[in-house]
Amino acid sequence: MITYTAILVFQVLFNVFKTMEIKYTYENRLKDLLLNSVWINLVSLAGMYFSLQPLLFEKDYLVLPFYIGGSVLGKWVAMTQMDNQESKLFFFFKSKTEKPKRNARTKTN
Repeated sequence: MITYTAILVFQVLFNVFKTMEIKYTYENRLKDLLLNSVWINLVSLAGMYFSLQPLLFEKDYLVLPFYIGGSVLGKWVAMTQMDNQESKLFFFFKSKTEKPKRNARTKTN
């Protein structure tokens, strides 16, 4: 059971780091991007080791739901639970620039 938990955790972390990589690339944050790249590679290597060993050598197919589930859970965490500053700024500025709509009945000539 420890192996399955490790696979799930490594897949969640991999997908969170992968999403952060896209964010750092978009924001042009090179130092954070390079450090994040190191973490992506370490987590990826560990996740592949723990998932391929039982799958290939022991024919343990129960690894697959944990691998895929961790991937889905990681994407969900990265997209919904992590702070998205650009989205907040977009909605803030959009609400400031919108003008109130005029009703056709109150239009004066």
